[in-house]
Amino acid sequence: MHRFFYSIHIAISRNRTLAAVAAVLILGIFGFFASKLKFEEDITKVIPVDSKKDVTARVLKQMNFADKITVILHANAGTTDELQQAAREFLDKADARCKPFLSSVQGKIADENLQQTIDFVYDNLPLFLNEQDYAQLSARLATDSVARTVQENYRSILSPSGLVTSEFIRRDPFGITFTGLKKLQQLQLGSDFTLDNGFIMTKDRKTLLLFLSPKQASSETEKNALLARELYKIKDEVNSQLRGKAELSYFGAALIAVANADIIKHDVWLTTILAMTALMVILILFYRRILIPVIIFLPTVFGALFALSVLYFAKETISAISLGIGAILIGITIDYSLHILTHHKHNNDVAALYKDITKPLFMSSSTTALAFLCLLLVQSEALQDLGIFAAAIVMGSAFFSLIIVPQLYRPANDNFSHKKNFIDKLAGFSFERNKWLIGATVVIVAVCCFTSGRVKFDNDLSKLNYIPPDIQKAENLLEKSSSLTSKTIYVAAYGNSQQASLDANQKLYQKLAALQQQGKILSFSSLGGIVLSKAEQLQKIERWNTFWDANRRVVVIDALVVEGKKSGLKQATYKPFFEKLSAPHQTIGIGAYAGVQALQLPEFIAEKNNFHTVSTLVKVNDAQRNAFIKSMAAQPKVVAVDRQQMNETFLSRLRDDFNRLVNYSFIAVLLILYAFFKRPALVLIASVPIVLTGLVTAGIMGIFGIELNIFSTIVCTLVFGHGVDFSIFMTSALQKQFTDGKDEMPVYRTSIILAALTTILGVGALIFAEIGARIPVVGAYYKVYSYAYHPAVGFTVNALILISNAASLAVVTLIGAEYCSHLLFGKQMGFAFNISI
Repeated sequence: MHRFFYSIHIAISRNRTLAAVAAVLILGIFGFFASKLKFEEDITKVIPVDSKKDVTARVLKQMNFADKITVILHANAGTTDELQQAAREFLDKADARCKPFLSSVQGKIADENLQQTIDFVYDNLPLFLNEQDYAQLSARLATDSVARTVQENYRSILSPSGLVTSEFIRRDPFGITFTGLKKLQQLQLGSDFTLDNGFIMTKDRKTLLLFLSPKQASSETEKNALLARELYKIKDEVNSQLRGKAELSYFGAALIAVANADIIKHDVWLTTILAMTALMVILILFYRRILIPVIIFLPTVFGALFALSVLYFAKETISAISLGIGAILIGITIDYSLHILTHHKHNNDVAALYKDITKPLFMSSSTTALAFLCLLLVQSEALQDLGIFAAAIVMGSAFFSLIIVPQLYRPANDNFSHKKNFIDKLAGFSFERNKWLIGATVVIVAVCCFTSGRVKFDNDLSKLNYIPPDIQKAENLLEKSSSLTSKTIYVAAYGNSQQASLDANQKLYQKLAALQQQGKILSFSSLGGIVLSKAEQLQKIERWNTFWDANRRVVVIDALVVEGKKSGLKQATYKPFFEKLSAPHQTIGIGAYAGVQALQLPEFIAEKNNFHTVSTLVKVNDAQRNAFIKSMAAQPKVVAVDRQQMNETFLSRLRDDFNRLVNYSFIAVLLILYAFFKRPALVLIASVPIVLTGLVTAGIMGIFGIELNIFSTIVCTLVFGHGVDFSIFMTSALQKQFTDGKDEMPVYRTSIILAALTTILGVGALIFAEIGARIPVVGAYYKVYSYAYHPAVGFTVNALILISNAASLAVVTLIGAEYCSHLLFGKQMGFAFNISI
């Protein structure tokens, strides 16, 4: 393999101009395809799913409740009228500037919608009455009750409001329509709100709510960002007019998703820039050449664009979260350039350089790439994207490093006469001879044997969300003034046709009504008691006809006429009501229900690819949640969607996948090591440090009570693959010394120390990342410990964790590999490696 790269090196050396043109052309082609990639910024892409055909996944895609944006107007010192005026101004501005982004705005019920609803209920009265209603109506039809009703109607007609109420009274003297209207309260979840001038307000009249429905799902952050920008402008304008009397704020998944997407973009740029800046300074100081960073990073640029091109052909749309690990990948990919530079710095012979470095470099890159490709076994789109991207960039960077670095770097002729710096001196230190270091290593490994089992997996995905302070404040306000943010479970009845889903929903409605009576749920909002199947409509129409038989109609009509004359009413006063009693009723279809704006049917009923769903919202407390979900699991054609439990379940599955992933990766690495080394003893030497490092890392996490989450799991995969690199290079150094008798251990130590340092800087840059912060401050472990104790404690713990991930790999590799060689081969390494334990 080394001959192949050496021949390429010779060919390029003879045709530098042509090679430069080819390099620019290749870079341009990679850049072109990379620019065609589309990114998704949905954090839920990390959650695994069983299949695209999974019923729960299909139901989730069709639910409309969670994507709403709640507009909150809260009075500090203002009046109800001022709140409502501010709401009108907001609606006018939103209609003028946000209409392209919104499908509907709810919260202000127009007068025409109220009249439309009343007329709909009146025209279809039989469908809105139950046995209890008929019992109450029967009591009101007694002679003395009819007399009182007529007198009340007469006084109402003569009152100032008679101009409005007289027509209602003529059509419905007994108020049956208002009894039917009460059934629409089934669509209301809880009793925290009331209507005031058509606005939804809390009962104390201090908070007014509006609801916005974006046209795009909350995961479509790129398009929702435009909506968010306009909404925040409107917010500033309205609040400036209110002058502290009231305050407008927002709460909603779409705005939180936009904030998270902005933070992800900010973190990727910030951490990458910080890591690259720190690395450039260190590398310039070590190699004493201003262009060294360019030489080191150039293969990474080629590798990154190559990886993005591979992703373009694999799938045109990828998760942006999979690229959020970019800062750490920089630390890995430049290691290959560092290994070549370090060896070339001490060896002018290019042919010998390729012979020494090609095999371990490709072993390292292939094992690391294989560790990442094992992410394809995890059923998570974001992690699969990461696996492809990381494997491609690792292999691409290794390939281009072998071609580019020896062409651009020319070591000094007196390559051993340079003044040794700190890293050179550290590389010359005999780690294996220091008894204190060996003793400390043994103690740490022993302690970690007992503490590594304490590491737990944090299933709460919401902790990874960044919630801006203003949205957090709005959420707290909602919690105080209503129960909107309490535990709400989505339940969906589904079927292959609209009628099938409605039938399933009707059975669900009966079940929920029974559970509410038994006190097993708090309340629910459902169409089940309003949108009825054809069979149920026929039963209710038959019940109406039975109740209003010919005899009862005659008695009631005569009583109204007689009592009306006593009060001075004309005989034809109640003619519309008399005609209503004799009019035939027919069943209605879903289109008639959908025509009533107040019912908001599109919020409950959805269809996609012949998959129909009818949604219901159920409100429970923590004690009722688990039992309710279990009872719904036994209900046919019904899915209960509790997002928190789904996240916990899916992430638990991801954790199990990760455990298998580690095993598969380790087996694959062992096979690759054996394929290259051909000797079990060398495979064992390279494997021991990897195992010990994993044990120590888990042990330190157990000591400090640090839990794994989805993103630290990704980093563990990275550290595992990176640790293999260190072991391979140290084992190659031992093999070379036994074969040639030439001690080059300091050179290999130097490259490993530099690689560990770059990894620490790459991972350390994540300290400045904000994603994952429920507390809106920057930092990873630093954030938690500084908030709980003191910033000094947070910094110490964070530095310890970061260094343990990379530096422990280097130290254990340096000590373990040389000690294992003495143990297995009976030979001592290098300069007086006489050690005993």
